Amino acid sequence: MRKKMLLLTLSLATVAGALMAPRVEAGGTHGCPRCTTYADGSRCCVSCVCNSAGIPIACTQNFCPPPGGLE
Repeated sequence: MRKKMLLLTLSLATVAGALMAPRVEAGGTHGCPRCTTYADGSRCCVSCVCNSAGIPIACTQNFCPPPGGLE
């Protein structure tokens, strides 16, 4: 019984330590807004995260309307 309790205690301590450890950020990512410039000079930008090669890997669910607006 003591061995089981010791094993349980060590397991819980390990899990608690892993949860408290700082998270590692993915290397080589950076913010890269994707912008559209319209004929009248106005701009619309969407926030994205790109990898080190500049390829978007995640963007917000916002979008830019097509030229002329949504009709």
